[in-house]
Parts: sequence; structure tokens; C-alpha cells
Amino acid sequence: MDNLTLARLLTETGDLLEISGGDPFRIRSYRRAADAAEQSTVDLSAIADDLPRLLEVPGIGKSMAANIQAAVETGSIPLRDELLARYSAGILDLLKLPGMGPKTIALLWDAAKISSIDQLAEAIDAGRLAGLPRMGEKQIEKLRKGIEDFRKSAGRFRIDEAEESAERIIQYLLSFDGIDRVTPAGSLRRGRETAGDLDLLVTGPACEPDKAAAAVEYTAAYPGIRDIIAKGENKVSFYLGNSLQVDVRLLPSSSYGAALQYFTGSKMHNVSLRQRALKMGYTLSEWSLGRLEDGPAGPAGSVVAAETEEAIYAALGMDWMPPELRENLGEIEAAARHQLPHVIEQSDLRGDVHMHTHATDGRNSIREMADAALARGYQYIAITDHSKNLAMTNGLDAERALEHVQRNGRPHPRLPRHRSRHPRRRRARPAQRSAH
Repeated sequence: MDNLTLARLLTETGDLLEISGGDPFRIRSYRRAADAAEQSTVDLSAIADDLPRLLEVPGIGKSMAANIQAAVETGSIPLRDELLARYSAGILDLLKLPGMGPKTIALLWDAAKISSIDQLAEAIDAGRLAGLPRMGEKQIEKLRKGIEDFRKSAGRFRIDEAEESAERIIQYLLSFDGIDRVTPAGSLRRGRETAGDLDLLVTGPACEPDKAAAAVEYTAAYPGIRDIIAKGENKVSFYLGNSLQVDVRLLPSSSYGAALQYFTGSKMHNVSLRQRALKMGYTLSEWSLGRLEDGPAGPAGSVVAAETEEAIYAALGMDWMPPELRENLGEIEAAARHQLPHVIEQSDLRGDVHMHTHATDGRNSIREMADAALARGYQYIAITDHSKNLAMTNGLDAERALEHVQRNGRPHPRLPRHRSRHPRRRRARPAQRSAH
């Protein structure tokens, strides 16, 4: 079990405890432990049996250490199971809706015994939420929209969740001798908001045909795996602890580009690209772009391009395009005309206008964030700390806000002072009436 899974279990337990009206100190202890698990560079499951070492991790006390040990041994936390038995597993889905925190869910449970998405949808349709505290017409419509979005994306994971899982697996795979490169494909590479699963393409000397057995076994031993789905000569499919499906494909360098293009997608982009290839006398697969007259399984000499995506698109008379554009929305025609639009990159960003300091729920000071912004080449930042209206984030009241400004109001020594581009306009004097 990886640290992210442990963090999720601890967070869920804290949320369930808050829904049940549990002790605030105990709730905070679960959330501190969840933060500690998420931020720790130590694999907590690997040291779960070593209590003294586990207690050295900031934020982990004896009771939380016992919970971590139970999670590693059983896959869950006793209190979490107890509370889920009281409500239902579906209550965790309610936390995924916009504006639905533990306090609101507790309200719905007390008022209408709502503990799942379907029960909430039924209550909204029946008008049973009207009149409840914090359940005005706008909030109810927001929940209705949230339910629609949730059902559309059921079984999918936010891009940040998929990216975190991918980074951990990539670091694990790159530590194997003979694996040189690991690249995410699919929705994650295209930058979609959510991903249904995770495709990772792996290459290097250890992935060549007849040599991949050891790398396959190493992949299948990844500590974050919950269940193995399939294991073949060059592929391992499994579920992580958060139920995200991962497909790892070990590929020879000679076909890496073709596989990367194929598994990046999207499906309709690939369909249109294959149609273009057929019209030009080629056949395109996950292994190569080849000459149609030689057939899909033609001789090695029939391969036109396979090692890189750039070579494949070039052979089809097109510019290579960023993965984010591959949605069959005219990008193939634009690439053939050499008129692809510019995709915004990190270097295009000029500032950040949503930043929280450690005065509320952030982790850094204004000075530290200003230094980081300058290092990125930013021209401006805006500090947007929470107000007292959001007490759960340690929001600032008027007195603390003024102290915060006074304490951090000095100009940064490296920031230029900008003058307004527009000089102050003088107020026009009223016209003088003639005496005549």
C-alpha cells in the first residue's frame, strides 16, 4: 500500500468522524496524519512494523501508527469500517460533490437519512431539501449539476490524482537497470481533466523482445498494487489501492514512437489518422507506419516510420502536434496545412492571482512565494488569503488581516516599482459663463 492510499484512508476516516459529530481534536489528528503520509518521502507501509521509526514521522502518534499498521494489514482502518457500516459506502461519494463537506452531509443525514448520490438525487427531485439550513435554491441547483457531472465521470480520476500515481510508478520503474524511459499516454498525456485509466509506455534494453521477463516481474512487484489484472510477456495490468487501473507496456525502442502515438489517442484522432494513412497507401498500427501493399505483417523493409511520433506525422505530410490537440477537432487538417495553433506552455505564464500564505491555509510566507515567482519569471502575484467567513481554513478577521498587511507590507527588494501607465487626470473645471 502506497502513501497516497494511506493518506486517502486517513482523510476518509477523519471526514466520516466529522459527519458523525466526533471530537474535533480527534478529527484533526486524522487529517494531520493524512498530510504526513502524503508528504512523507518514506514508504510508510515498508516501516509499518517498526513502531519507533514510524513514530519519528512528524504528525504520526501512537494511535495513528496503530491505524497505519491496521491499514497495511487489512486494507482499511477499523473506525472507517465502523462508520461506513453505520452510514454506507456511498456516503464517501457525497464528499466528491462541489460544496459538499462533512457538515453538510451530516445535515442531510440527520434531516433525511441521505447517504448516497442516488438518495440525494431522489431527495432533490422530490423537493425534500427545500427549507433545510444552507439549502437555498442556488445550492440545490449546484448539487443537481454536481450529481450530473459526477455520474458522467464515474470511474474516472482527476488529472492530478492520475499524475501523482503515474509519478510514483515512473520513479519505481526507472530504478530498474535497463529501463531508460517511461512515458504516460492516454488521457493524462493529452491533459484531459479526468482519466479512466493510466497507460505507461516503457522502453530500454530491458524491454527488448526475449529480455523483458525480469522487467515484467519487477513491474508486477510494485508496492502500490492492490490486484493484478493480467501479466504477459511485455505487459502488466493492475489496480492501485485507489482503484485506478494501470496498464504498463514494455516496448522495443524500434516501435516506441508508434506505440506512443497509438496509446495517446484520442480514439477519434487515431481513426482519422488511420484513414489518412490508408488514402496515402500506408497502414498505421501501434507497431509502425508501414506500406499498405506489404500488409500489416509485411517484411521489416515495409516499415516507413516507428521510432518517433515526429517521423510518423512527417511521413503522413503533417506537422507533429502537441498531445493536447489530438481530439479530432480539426487538428489533422491544420497539421497538414502547417497551421497548428500555439499551445500555452509554462513559459507563457506571467503571474499567479490565487495564492494563500501560512497566515491561513497555505504553507509559505509572502516573501517565499514572491521569491519563487521571481525565479519562474513572473511579473505579478496576488495574495488571496481566506477571510473569517471560512473559519475551517483559519480565515483572517479584520484585526489579523491588518497585522498581516503591516507585517508583510514592505516592498520586495527585487521587485520593480511600477508606475501607472496612465497619468492621473485632472478634474475638468466647469466652464466660465460670460458676463455678457
